[in-house]
Amino acid sequence: MKIKKILAGATLALLGLCNSFAQTKESVKNGSILHCWCWSFKTIEKNLPKIKEAGWSAVQTSPANTCLEGDYGGLELMSEDLSGKWYYHYQPTDWKIGNYQLGTRDDFISMCKKADELGIAVIVDVLPNHTTPRLDKVSPEFYEAVGGKDKMFHKGNERGISNYSDRLECTTYQMGGLPDVNTENPLFQAYFMKYMNDLIDCGADGFRFDTAKHIGLPDDPKDPYSKENNFWPIFTGLQPINGEMLHNKDNLFIYGEVLQGGNSREGAYGKYMGVTASSYGRIVRDAIKNGKMSAKGLLDWKNDAGPDKIITWVESHDTYANQGESAALLNYQIRCGYALIAARKGGTPLFFNRPKGKEGVQFPGASKIGDSGNDEFFNKEVIEVNKFRTAFAGTEEELIQGSDTGVLCIKRDNRGVVIINSKARGSGTVNLDINLADGVYKDRAHNIKFNVKNGKLSGKIKAKTVAVIY
Repeated sequence: MKIKKILAGATLALLGLCNSFAQTKESVKNGSILHCWCWSFKTIEKNLPKIKEAGWSAVQTSPANTCLEGDYGGLELMSEDLSGKWYYHYQPTDWKIGNYQLGTRDDFISMCKKADELGIAVIVDVLPNHTTPRLDKVSPEFYEAVGGKDKMFHKGNERGISNYSDRLECTTYQMGGLPDVNTENPLFQAYFMKYMNDLIDCGADGFRFDTAKHIGLPDDPKDPYSKENNFWPIFTGLQPINGEMLHNKDNLFIYGEVLQGGNSREGAYGKYMGVTASSYGRIVRDAIKNGKMSAKGLLDWKNDAGPDKIITWVESHDTYANQGESAALLNYQIRCGYALIAARKGGTPLFFNRPKGKEGVQFPGASKIGDSGNDEFFNKEVIEVNKFRTAFAGTEEELIQGSDTGVLCIKRDNRGVVIINSKARGSGTVNLDINLADGVYKDRAHNIKFNVKNGKLSGKIKAKTVAVIY
């Protein structure tokens, strides 16, 4: 009897887990992702109630794999002498859960358990494409598992990429001095599958594949050391490796970093998973920098994968931390851009949580690895836009120009609207058709009053402001 009860309990727990997974994929797609960049697992767990309150459907962690430590340790994001360590977990020494920067495997399990209790999905950044350039620090166990050091990398790894439009170079040569793993080696695939499935079994609900564009599609040119380009069919759950399938394959939210430009093939990658809308992010940044939110110019997603398969952002950790392309943006500009991508029908928006400190400055110095970033993810405008997105999931959209090019309205289902004034100064006038009863409406972020009369919404919105009305 006792054994039967235990088995029944285990079955119920498994059914509960599967139900949670089934809800997660759709809720992430229709919701919004908070990128908890360089937060430790314990820090994420501590902040999960606040994250839930702010309306986030998912958190994205930094890579959980092992990385350089010891003499190479330290928790500086980036110091004045450029000796920061944030990128260490993006340069694996092995594919096992836990590192000195983010926490242990047990910390990861505890975080995922709390997130599941709150209905928040956990997306893990994974990076099979390369290792640390310090090859003497790569785990001997990993070398042995893939058939030896000479089997670890593509033959193309002998050279660096010079032409990103050349698919053989892009997928098999070194990128930025990072050794290019032979991701088509069956022994590597079996080893990496153990890592992926361990993450899932510990509570992961999805994955972001770093440098996905640098791993070949089935019809791409093959490296001389590779029989077939089958990485994506295997790691999106379409086929097994050595009889082992990706766990919970039908319920995972998976997307890849496919930076657009050259021969990026985002449409082809989109047949396997979601892809990053990097070109649209650049368009949004230009618009908010100039305070010119053109409805016509911001309508097209500029991505062959289509609006149902894209992950959108104003900035990513790459645009902020690597070249600093987006680091000069001020907080209100980030919020204005985020309001646009989150209020729209297509795409799944990701909000990059910057380090604490002075705004508009790259690595202001107030945060270390493991800390939470600034509080912009909990700003009232961001919270209300997240709630708006959930309330209008799946409904039709219309982008409408305001009184001038600095004011943009994103109307959903003709019953709700997000109004953005991205200008640094000067209020804007709004006058648009809407299916709301006559009366005075207060926007949910600032209590700004708008009037509706005879199906027309009118009012003024001050500079640097997002208003949410429904």
